[in-house]
Amino acid sequence: MKFLIFIAAVSLLSCGQNYTKEKEEVSKTDTTKTAVDTATITPLVKEEPPVYTAPIEEAVNELLKAKFENKWHVLNDKEAIWMKDAFDYFIVPKRKEQPNYPYITKGDFNGDGKADLAAVVTDSTRSIYQVAIILGPDNIKFWDEDIMVDAALSTVPKSTIEGMDGEKTKKVKLKADGIVVEYFEQSSFVLYWDKTSFIRIQTSD
Repeated sequence: MKFLIFIAAVSLLSCGQNYTKEKEEVSKTDTTKTAVDTATITPLVKEEPPVYTAPIEEAVNELLKAKFENKWHVLNDKEAIWMKDAFDYFIVPKRKEQPNYPYITKGDFNGDGKADLAAVVTDSTRSIYQVAIILGPDNIKFWDEDIMVDAALSTVPKSTIEGMDGEKTKKVKLKADGIVVEYFEQSSFVLYWDKTSFIRIQTSD
């Protein structure tokens, strides 16, 4: 069952469906009605916009639940800590092309020729944030060495990348797709598979 959920999740992500918000219908003013005393009208309460749900979020949460019960779930806009400018100029434009951005991305992260998933997740207390790398329904690894509450994920295809390893510049030939972890106008790094585990290389300050 977990395997079927995993396949469905990867398939959904591959579709790259673009979702647009439905426009609210605005009633036209009836000019034939008598004017109403505005003092008697109850002010409208401004409602917060609904939390955005990525197309594949539910499927990834089902995978996490099957493995860890209710311990982990995919981070969402309400739980993440984004500055408004960062959200408006960093998240919203990319989300139009990548509807699962910034919390979920897809690629072959361990080089076995099969599609995998990576997601920013938080625990049931919403105090711990990590990257869950889902290599299969029963093979989920976590990256917990960095703060992820305001991080965005994307995928870098298998290639040669350059970055910093400590104070030294290093070139790495990726044997599989890498997971880009970036922060708005701050540092970014790539998580990549090194035969037995995932390691990081700093790609910008």
